Amino acid sequence: MNPPPSPTPEDPPAKPQTLAQCHEVIDTLGQQLAQLREQVAWLQERVKLDSRNSSKPPSSDVAGTSRPRRSSERKRGGQPGHKGTYRTLLDEGEVDAVHECPPPEVCECGGPIEPGRALRHQVTDLAQAVRAEVQEYRLYRGVCGHCRKTHESRLPAGVPRGQIGPRALALIGALGTRYHLTQDKIRTLLGEVLGVRFSLGAISQAQGLVARALQAPVQQAAASCHGAAVLHMDETSWRQAGSGTRHWVWATVQPQVVVYQVLPSRARYVAQALAGERPAGVLVTDRYAVYDWVAPERRQVCWAHLLRDFERIAGRAGAAGCVGRRLLGLGRVLFRWRARDAGPAEFARLQARVHQALERGTRSGCRRTAQTCANLLAQEVSLWTFVRHPGVEPTNNAAEQALRAVVLKRKISGPTRSTRGQQFVARGLSAMESCRRQGRDLRDWMEQALRAWLGSGPVPSLLPSG
Repeated sequence: MNPPPSPTPEDPPAKPQTLAQCHEVIDTLGQQLAQLREQVAWLQERVKLDSRNSSKPPSSDVAGTSRPRRSSERKRGGQPGHKGTYRTLLDEGEVDAVHECPPPEVCECGGPIEPGRALRHQVTDLAQAVRAEVQEYRLYRGVCGHCRKTHESRLPAGVPRGQIGPRALALIGALGTRYHLTQDKIRTLLGEVLGVRFSLGAISQAQGLVARALQAPVQQAAASCHGAAVLHMDETSWRQAGSGTRHWVWATVQPQVVVYQVLPSRARYVAQALAGERPAGVLVTDRYAVYDWVAPERRQVCWAHLLRDFERIAGRAGAAGCVGRRLLGLGRVLFRWRARDAGPAEFARLQARVHQALERGTRSGCRRTAQTCANLLAQEVSLWTFVRHPGVEPTNNAAEQALRAVVLKRKISGPTRSTRGQQFVARGLSAMESCRRQGRDLRDWMEQALRAWLGSGPVPSLLPSG
């Protein structure tokens, strides 16, 4: 939202001598007053911005400004008819030890007690000694007794040259992505739980090895975005300590595959490289101008963002506020109809009403409202792509939700300090989110990728099988 132009400062007008000069001074002051009023209205609107009428996160809202939730008549906890969930007992052959707890042999009355059927109770605990496994490899050098040529032994396939093995590397990768632990906390956890002492430098190098091992699978997943039937895209800022420049984390989201990339720009050429210059499917985005290269019929503009824009317009005075309230109501109707699977004919009527409201907005007399409505009319085809393509959602919530992992990592761990750190964050989170959506174990998958990178096994894929 660009600020309105400020009135140009001028020297105080000379004292008018004629009636015409008086009118000229009045006209000048009137123009300056109108500009000042518009600027004050813009500043007042900026003060009122929150997560409901802008892209600001809910965490930035002032305390006490959120809407009160409607009270529910239901009590806390499980509701009547809920089956509940219970832990299934392990078979007797799967437990480590069985302890018999018989009842007393004699009752208080003096009679004998006959034992009945046992009630099984299982307690899960950690082993007393949880420790890492250390393997030693002895490499020998020999000299030929005939030609004196030196020969050296080599490490077996799958054995890293560093001090940390693939299973521990996978654990470090999972702790730094899914669990958002810093390098110092990873070092502390490994020392306290496994009794392994690594330096911070060793943890940093380990994350670099994980990033290198994940390069091929993540590149394969990124290439699949060009042919996706529906692709959600969004970006958020990322800092690298010491660089003095802002980077951006781009998220390309498919139903079962998510790819993150940390790049130094959020320009159009970056979006084209990630989604393809001519996307095969539908691209779901916000109204950011870098996506305007996509054909309108191949793009879906996020209606959740539009509702926040309409909420902001509804707070303005005069005709602009009426237009905003009308558009806000129509947007809520859209989501109600979407929830009950309304057909194209119903949405066609809604589309006509939205078009009329936008046309009114261009004539509302408010410069900012007119500009927003004119821009939406220019993108009108992209507002209704979800009607023509049933598999497309009207919002970009999928990409925004995928970026929450990046935001959590940014808030907990702080900025990265090298390109290696950026690669670990991007590729590690790509593996984490894709495995989560496919129901795969992240640590096991990372271990497979690391063993493949070390030359022991095939490279696993992040793409869903079948």
